[in-house]
Parts: sequence; structure tokens; C-alpha cells
Amino acid sequence: MTAITRTRRRVRAFFGAPEARRLLRTLMSCAISYAAARLAALPEGYWALITTLVIVTQPSLTQAVDIARDQIIGAFIGAVTGVLGIVAMEHGAPPLAVFSVALVPLAALSAKRPAFRLACVTLVIVVLIPGGPGSPFERPMHRVLEILIGAASSFVVSALWPNRALTSAHGSVADTLKSLGQLIALYLSGEQDEARATRLETQSTDAQKAFDDALKEAEREHVIVLVQNHRSDAIDKAAPFLRRLHSDALFLAKAVSRLDRDTCAARLGATGRELQSLFETLANVLASNRQDDARLAHARDAVNELKSMLAMQEATHGAQEVAQFVVGLIVADLDALIATVYPPKEPSV
Repeated sequence: MTAITRTRRRVRAFFGAPEARRLLRTLMSCAISYAAARLAALPEGYWALITTLVIVTQPSLTQAVDIARDQIIGAFIGAVTGVLGIVAMEHGAPPLAVFSVALVPLAALSAKRPAFRLACVTLVIVVLIPGGPGSPFERPMHRVLEILIGAASSFVVSALWPNRALTSAHGSVADTLKSLGQLIALYLSGEQDEARATRLETQSTDAQKAFDDALKEAEREHVIVLVQNHRSDAIDKAAPFLRRLHSDALFLAKAVSRLDRDTCAARLGATGRELQSLFETLANVLASNRQDDARLAHARDAVNELKSMLAMQEATHGAQEVAQFVVGLIVADLDALIATVYPPKEPSV
């Protein structure tokens, strides 16, 4: 049984859920593209499949859109140039001479914008490859239509069936923050509920493990990119802050153990409730793939209010209180988490 388990794990590591989803997306896109090309009765419908394979294998929806756009523009430029070449050949110009002249500007365009290299390919098909019976102007139109079908098929599948790893990552971050918020509030309330504290700590640990697994899956799906001003691009930067907040919570447990229940509740109970509310708000923000500006502003305001509350408590009770110091660390880490995931926008000039 152990050998079977190890074999299954190796198979899943080699070809797991991310690879299976990419395979199914590719097959579905090809099926839609092929069916559409057949319905349109295109004589060279295989170009729709080629376009689909180029686009659907891109690592993200954004890149798929960019590639689809460049494929369509390149095919259109090549088709227009091919039509002009056909007009010249209809007036007696030799095909090779027309191709040579038309290729120069398209090659220059491809050198400047390699993404438009399909223009040269389209020119070759339209001008040099003999066409079937019918008007010679049908082939350029067919070529553009094939590209449109292939691009549309891959885009529809990519949009309707996106990678789910980042969605799982968002949910795991939210679960971690909710568990930590409840755990910290429990410690600051002065209650001695070790069973609940252990359960919340375990939930936080499990959620962080799920988050790490989701990030690994996202890397295998090739959807983690550099930090930008977009929410979905920065979720992987939350990992060190979650670990730090978990450590802060454990440190806080030791700090409040030096205080009796009534003193802890009187001094830090209100702060604990405010902290739990902040954790809940931030969890709701991070749980979604879309940035919620209203909730984000509310979370930032809550951080500033907590900073002011801690400053007043320090002025009243002094800075020697260890638990109060740890709470300050927690608020600072939450502030840093928000600033990292949501970089401040540069003021417009």
C-alpha cells in the first residue's frame, strides 16, 4: 500500500490538477475552434486550430488576450497586403516579384514588433501558395476569419474556465486572517480557553499550509507574476506576513499570561475587539480577486484608529507593558501587509 501511495504522489506531482485543467482547456478550445471552422465551411480551417493552440497555451488570461490581439492584427495586415499583391498580379505582375516587394515592409514591421510576424505568414499563404477555384480575394478573407475563430475560441475558454489556484490562495489568506483575529481577540479578552485557542491556532496553521499549496499550484499554472498595482498579482506577497502574524499571536499568548483576567480585559479587551474587526475586514478584502476600494479604505482607517488607541494606552499605562508592545507589532504587520498587497498609488502629475 505504501508503494502504491508513493506512486500516486509521484504521478500527481508529474501530472496533477493544474496540468489536467490546462489539458482540458486546450482540448475544449480546439474542439470549439474546429467546429466553428467546419460550420463556416472554411477550406483551410486548420489555421483556426493553429491560432487556438498558440493562444490557449499562454500562461494567463491577460497574455492570451494580448496574443489574440496581435494574431488578429498581424493576420489583417498580411491579408490587406496580400490583397494589394493579388491586384498587382491580376495586372500581370509576377507572384515572386510581388511577394518580394510586399515582404520588405512586413519584415520590417515584424522586426520592430515580433508579435505581428503572422503578417508575413499570411502574405506567403495569400500570394505564393496556389489557391483553389473561385475568386483570389476569398483567401485573404478566409485567413482573417480563421484567425478570428481561433482567437475567439481560445479566449472564450480561457475566460469561462480561468485558473483557480489564485482564487484558492485568496480564500486561504482570508481563512488565516479570520482565525488569527479570533485567536488574538481571545487572548486579549483574558479568557482561559485553551481548547479554543488550540483549535484556532491549528486552523491558522492549516490555512497557511493551504495557501502555500495554492501558490505552488499557481506557479505550476504559470499565473504568478511580478508585483504590480493589480490585486491578483500581489497575493503571493502575503505569505511572510501571515507567518509573522501567527508568530505575533503566539508571542502575545505568553505576554498576556503574566496578566490576571480582569486586568487584561480592562486594559486590552476593547483593543482585542477592534483588532478582530480589523482582521475580519481585511480578510473580506483579500478573499476576493477584485479590489474593493471601500473595504480597503475602511481597513486603512481601522489601522490608523488602532494606532491612535495604542498611543493613548501607552500614555496612560506606560510603554513597559509587553502585551501592549506585541499588539503594536501586530498592527504594524497588518499595516505592512496592506501596503505590500495594495501599493499606494503614485499621485498624478
